[in-house]
Amino acid sequence: MPKANITQAFHFAKGGEVLLFKKGEQDLPADALEHAIKHGYAKAGAVHQTKAEPAPAAPKDKQ
Repeated sequence: MPKANITQAFHFAKGGEVLLFKKGEQDLPADALEHAIKHGYAKAGAVHQTKAEPAPAAPKDKQ
């Protein structure tokens, strides 16, 4: 999920559920981020992609 700096708290409705996003830097689903940028709750240039953890190395078989 992309991380964004929210400048103003906002509510976002998704699938019959209302989510509250508070002010500050946090991970947002892509659709909530698009909504936040469109309505001015986040700046378009202030988005940071979070990197996935690298997969642990598979154990090597000693034969």
